[in-house]
Order: sequence, then C-alpha cells, then structure tokens
Amino acid sequence: MIARHVPMKEAKLSSFAGLAKYITSSQEKQERVGEVRLTNFQSESLDWAVTEALHVQQRNQRAEGDKTYHLLISFAPGEQPSAEVLRDVENRICAAIGFGEHQRISAVHHDTDNLHIHIAINKIHPEHHTIHEPYRAYKTMGDMASVLEREHGLQITNHTSKKRGSENRADDMEQHAGIESMLGWIKRECVDQLTKAQSWGDLHEVLRKNGLELKERGNGLVITDGRGVGVKASSVSRNLSKPSLEKRLGAFEGDAKRKVSAKRCATRGPGSSNQKSPPVIPVGGKPPAVRRGNLSSLSQLGQMEGGPGKRYEGRPIHSAGGSATTELYARYKAEQGIQIHARASEWGASKKRKERAVEAAKRTGRLKRTAIKMLSGPGVNKKLLYAMVSKALHADIQKANAEHLAERQSIHGKYSKKAWADWLQAKAKDGDQAALKALRGRKATKPRSGDSVAGSGPVKRSSAMPLKVDSVTKDGTVIHRFGNSAIRDDGDAFQVARGSGRAGLEAVLRMAVFRYGQNIAVNGSEEFKERIAHVAATSNLNITFKDAAIEARRLELVRLTSKENGNVRPRKPNPNRSERRGTTGGDDGRPGAERGRGTTGTRVRRGPGQTNKSGVGGIGGKPPSVSGNSLRELPELGVVRKSDRRKVLLPRDVSHHMQHEGAVTTDSLRRGVSGAGGRLNKVARGPGASNKPGVIPVGGKPPAMLRGRLQSMSKIRELPIDRPVSKPSVPFPVAPKATPEKVSPALPLSAADKYVAERASKRAKGFDIPNHRRYTEADKGAVLFAGTRQVEGETLALLKRDEEIIVLPVDAATARRIKRYSLGDAVTLNGKGVVTKKGRSR
Repeated sequence: MIARHVPMKEAKLSSFAGLAKYITSSQEKQERVGEVRLTNFQSESLDWAVTEALHVQQRNQRAEGDKTYHLLISFAPGEQPSAEVLRDVENRICAAIGFGEHQRISAVHHDTDNLHIHIAINKIHPEHHTIHEPYRAYKTMGDMASVLEREHGLQITNHTSKKRGSENRADDMEQHAGIESMLGWIKRECVDQLTKAQSWGDLHEVLRKNGLELKERGNGLVITDGRGVGVKASSVSRNLSKPSLEKRLGAFEGDAKRKVSAKRCATRGPGSSNQKSPPVIPVGGKPPAVRRGNLSSLSQLGQMEGGPGKRYEGRPIHSAGGSATTELYARYKAEQGIQIHARASEWGASKKRKERAVEAAKRTGRLKRTAIKMLSGPGVNKKLLYAMVSKALHADIQKANAEHLAERQSIHGKYSKKAWADWLQAKAKDGDQAALKALRGRKATKPRSGDSVAGSGPVKRSSAMPLKVDSVTKDGTVIHRFGNSAIRDDGDAFQVARGSGRAGLEAVLRMAVFRYGQNIAVNGSEEFKERIAHVAATSNLNITFKDAAIEARRLELVRLTSKENGNVRPRKPNPNRSERRGTTGGDDGRPGAERGRGTTGTRVRRGPGQTNKSGVGGIGGKPPSVSGNSLRELPELGVVRKSDRRKVLLPRDVSHHMQHEGAVTTDSLRRGVSGAGGRLNKVARGPGASNKPGVIPVGGKPPAMLRGRLQSMSKIRELPIDRPVSKPSVPFPVAPKATPEKVSPALPLSAADKYVAERASKRAKGFDIPNHRRYTEADKGAVLFAGTRQVEGETLALLKRDEEIIVLPVDAATARRIKRYSLGDAVTLNGKGVVTKKGRSR
C-alpha cells in the first residue's frame, strides 16, 4: 500500500469542486468509480457537500496557499480489500496527518491494475476556519501504512524513499506516458562512461558521442541535448555533481572542440566577409576556367565529421513487440502530426471568423456614428445615441471573443494530444491486438495474486474475446463487463474483480475454455475454489481442473447433482419380478410389464406420471389394496390457496364445485322471439363456424349486400405475432446476428415536416439552431411565440419551450391573428392546436 500527496503546481489552479468532479466522474466507464464517501458534512448529497466545502473555504480569507489537499492511497496489484478495510485505512491515514475532523470526499477507483482511493480534503477546519498543513506527511503516512499492512494482512511495501524528486518525476513520466525520460536514457546508456572519465576532455568526448553537452548553470552543472531538454548532472549520479567533478578533475573546463566549431559557424554566417561567394556548379556541369586545373582527387579531400551516433529521441520503453512496436510508434507520430496540423488549421479558421465578426461590428458602429452625426437635434440626444452605439459595439466584440474561446476549447478537446500510452489504450480498446501486445510488453512479469482462472497449457486461441470492452489499463489489462461482474484479462489469467456472482464465475470459466481449452488452473482462496467447482458442476461445462482437489470436488458435486435430478442410469431389468408377485401391477401403480424394468429401492429416470417416492402411485394407475377403499373424491379435498398470486377470470367450463362460481346465464328471462329482442341459440362450434351474428363461415358465400364490398387479400395488412424467444443463462460466446433493416414506403412530406428536416440538416452542419420538432397533443400548455414561416403556401407557427421549437401548421385566420403577436410573448397552446393569448384584464 502506498499513500502519497498529489500536489498542485499552482495554488490558484486548485479547486475543491474540480477535484471532487474528477474523482467521482465515471469518464464513460462502467468499471471506474466504486464507493463514494462524504465525511464531516452536514448534507448527504455530493453537490451540496461541494457547495458546503466551498463556503467553508471562503470563511478563511487570509490563507494564500492551496486550500485543497489531494490524497492518493494505492494498493498492490491483485489486492481487493473489503469495504470495511478501505474505510478503516482512509480514516486512520487522514487522522494521522491531522485531517480527522476536516471535510473530505473519497472515491474508490477500479479502472486500473491497482485498486486506489482518491480523497479530496478541505484543509480549512469546518469550525475553527483555520488552515492545516501537515508536517512531513510522507513520513507519517509511510509509518501508518506499515501498521495498516500488518493489521489487515496486506502486501508489505517498502516505504523508505531511495530516490530524489527529479528521479521520481522521471519514473512517473516513464510509467504514465510510456516514453523513456532523458534522465533514464543517460543512466542506461552512458552513466558508467561518464563516471570513469579521467579528465574534462574525456568527459566532454563521451557526451559528444551521445549527442549531449555539459554546461554551467548557477552553482551546478546541467546536461542538455542541444534542443532545449536538460537534466541536472547531480540527478544522473552524485559523482557527477560540480563539487565532486572539480574535486576529482580540477576546475571546470568547457568543451574546446564545441567552441571551435561554434566559432567557425559564426565566421561563415552572413556579413562575415565582403567577398561574394563563388557560384555553385550544377551536377554534371563544367567548372569555370579558373578552376579546371585546380581540382583535387577524392583521396586528397579531408573527412567531414558527422553528428553523434546516438542521441536521445524519447522512444517507447520496454519495446517487447520489436518491429511491431516500431511500426506502432511511427503510426502514433504520424497521427499526432496530422492532428497538430488539423488543430492549427481549425484554430486559424476560428481566428479569422472572430476577426471578421469584430470588423463587422466596428464597421456597423462607424456607420451608426456617421448617421448620428448627420442628425439634427440637441447634443444630449446625440450623446445618448453615441453611448448606445458604443455599448452595442462592446457587446458585439465580447460576443465574438466568447464564441472564439468556445470554439478553441472545442477544437482543443477534439484534437487533444495523447501520450504514447494513452494512444495505445485507445487503440487497444478499439480492438487493435498489436497495441494491446505493446501495452502488455511495458510491464514486468510479476506473480499473480488474488482469485484468478488460467489455462494449464498453451494458448489455443489468441483472438479477442467476444465481449464488450469497458476499458483498458496502461498495463494492458482488458476489463470486460458482464452484468454486475467485472472480468479482468491481463493476457495470462482472468480475474473477477468485484460483484462475482454465479453468472460472472460461469462467464470466466467459459472465457478460459474459449482461450485455453478444457484444462483449467485456478488460483486464489479456498472459498473461491469452492465456488468455481460448484459453478463448473452445475453448469455442465466439459472442463478439467489442474488441481486434483478441485477436480475431485467438482466430480463429487456432479454426482450429487445427478442424484438430486434423478439422472442415475437404471439397473438391469428383472422380468421375473412380476411373476413372483403374481399381480398385474405393483405398489407404485404401474403395470407389471412396466414395473419389471426396475427393482425395489432403485431410482429410475422420471417420466410423465412417475415418481421416485415409495408408496405413491402414478397418475391413472390402480391404487394398492390397502388404499383401495380409502381414497376420497376431489370435491371432498381442501383447496390450497396462495395469497401472493394474482386473481384471474375463470373460464365458463370450470366445475361448479369451485369456491367462486361463474356468472349464471339468464336465458330463461329472454323472449323466445326471433328477430329484434330475441336471443341467438348457442350451437356447437365446428370447423369454420362462428357464433357471432353476421360472421360468414370459412368457404361460405357472403350475403348479397356485402358481395361488392369485400377487399382482396393484397389489401389486408399483416398482423405481427411476437413469439417468446428463450435466452441462455450466459449469452457467451454467441455473436449477435445482423438483422436487415425494414424499408418503409416513401410518403410525401408535409410543409411542417420539410421545414423540420431543413432545420435539422443545418443544425447537423454546425449552425447554432435550436432543435425543431412537430407539434403533438402532449405539447399543450404555456409556450413562447417565436414567429411564423411560410413554406409552400402554408403558414407555420413557431412556439418555443425550453430549448426546443415546436412547429405547428395553422389556418389562414389563425395566421392573421398571430401576426399581431410579438416575439417572446407568452401564449397558451391547447390540446387541439389552438394558440391563444391572454388579453388585458379590465
């Protein structure tokens, strides 16, 4: 377990609300945020808690430092502490550094290989309103973490710092960005040669060969690559600090060769000589007459010293993919270059649009001031008019600047630069197996911990799993969502992170069979192994466990399940049993020939009307002699009623001995007269017959009055019948089938539909147009009048509600009436589409 403070570089950029939003945001991932806790707040809502913390921070106006403390607690890979352990860890670490009574919001994150807790702490005390800054918090948190690891049985971590600040920052860069840092590259390539140099010349020679340069800066030395990237020499090694080198090599000496080359470049620059340089002879051309006898052979020409053989380039670290990783990195650089060019182009276009809008506003202002100047009247009026024009000009300029800023932010989000590791994550989530392999090549091989399922042999199928990917970590762990379960695939094993129900465990087993085959290995706690064995036995999965104890337990559970379901194979038949009994039937109610297939005490496969209980006869069988005259009739038996079931209507042919009888017919009260007021005699329904009056039997002739009104079969529409489709308990790994799209016949669009479609098309192209839609009966109520439109000779009324425009076709009289309305007037729309406006009260 590691507890560390994540500082903010600038205090003015710190925001409790922004930090709380970040740690509680799902970021379009289902498997990210776990439990969210609010501590020492009056409210239980997250939004109100943030508002409360901001109000407490405003009570302290004297503090100039950061008022928010970001604490991060991370656990070892594979560790999944319980919720009680996580709460205890958070409470005790916060109390140890003095924030026990302060307000804080914590969120557990599951989207990485390391379970971690983000804690946003308000450094202003809620009652005293004083700011608290922990003293040597890293030491206190390390000591408390060691105590908690021993108490809760967590993995022991070394909390003693062995690296300096710059080394930690370089490690963070390599871990998060996936690109080697300059500090790490120097340590891996030439630190040994630098420490063994016997003179300043040897030291500068080693640096030149690696494309580096040593310079003095302040009271120390820095190593740069000549392109603006540099590190302190003492960060590479303490033996390379300025006092250590001067003690060993003497006073500092610069690179003499680099100074000479720089002087030559300066003398060759423009303006260094008054003589005009001779013209350059094209390839294949003849030299001038003054040089024809002065040409030298190639052997007489001197050598031109080239650049360094090695140079820091910021390449990916842990390139396990070899040429595949090199190709991926080339793709990454190409895509980043294209995005940078596209972002610059769109930013330029946005800037030009802003400049045009500002120039148009200024031109309009000049025209208005010219018109005001030509007016005749008192000077006070002109002064007011000039002020109004100036105010309108400033408003237009501010609007143009605000729109430009919004466009820049949108463009920045659209073309945001991604680090190498983030780009690999995005590609791996889209299904790029090469990117996923490169991600997994970055991590070092570590023994697995926690509950996991893997294969005991080689991988038989390395393709992607046919499950939806929720996210991919920077170490190449693919997180799948299956119901409430989160399944992690790190390439070597499958782990059920949390919510591991029966469906999740069965999905893990099926994924393991999909990749490794039938031979499966299980690692984890005894409880997890027992659950896996039980799921494998009850799911009828054809697998074999590597662990003999788990396999034996699975077979035992299979036998128990088979006995409970009656799936044991019957014994050999005994045909002499019925002859010895001398009867035609047995005690179980079955005939003798059928009874002879089993023996007493043997369980057989259940069939219709059969049971395994002794002394219970089958349906339709003859009762035994001891019970022949003791059976009761069904009307004498009680009825078991379940009160939690819903009531239903009984059919008409139910027995009259039920508790609730059906409705009694009243045909005896009707007149036996045919025609009006008579009753229809109920007859037995046969094929093609119907009891409804006027219904013609199938195949019969229609009456004369209906013979000309019958429709053909082609004009009768189809009635779709939905049939229930049975779904498997675990829908894996069946892939979804593509269903053809239904094409509806094209119908002519009305004027309102055409106008709505035209507005929607322009809105899709980026125009600032609100959403338009047709009027429905559900739109009745108060709306705002937004104008009228004429489309194909039809008048359309535009009514605004919230951020939508309702399009309502109106007649000519209504069109003439609503023309008197002003934009923004409150009108009422009833369910019939009538627009009314409330008049003045008298």
